[in-house]
Amino acid sequence: MKKRIVFFVLAAALLVLSACGGSPSGGTDPVALGKDLTEQAESLPDMTVVSSETADGEELFPYLSSMDYSKVAGYYLAYASAGTAEEIAVIRVRNAADANEARASLEKHLQDRQGIFRVYDPEQSAMVDKARISVQGDTVALIICSNADDVDIAFREAVEG
Repeated sequence: MKKRIVFFVLAAALLVLSACGGSPSGGTDPVALGKDLTEQAESLPDMTVVSSETADGEELFPYLSSMDYSKVAGYYLAYASAGTAEEIAVIRVRNAADANEARASLEKHLQDRQGIFRVYDPEQSAMVDKARISVQGDTVALIICSNADDVDIAFREAVEG
């Protein structure tokens, strides 16, 4: 009888865990979300991807954000390999209280990108000017693509569940 009870409790626990989804530590998986958003972005050129899951992810993070990496639960960055404006980035912070810092760091990154494209490729600057930065709980996204509004909506829906 005790074995049946233990089996039932373990089975119920597995059912609950499998229904929760998200990353193993709970919450949004920024890498999976970033991949989904990149797939929804229209007319992207060849993209290079770095993330918290790549071997050099931590050392490449400062390209995207000046935030202390110890506050980051995970991140995803896809950027145009040929140097055009397109970027999709998702940062999930360990503490939701740090989401505003992540947003501010992405705003700074975006300002830098705007300055670069205004000088070196004005045709690309219009896309950068229409970029979206969104915060949902502990997750922040930067979206630079031709359909940034649509991808922003997809981000919000994915994180809200």
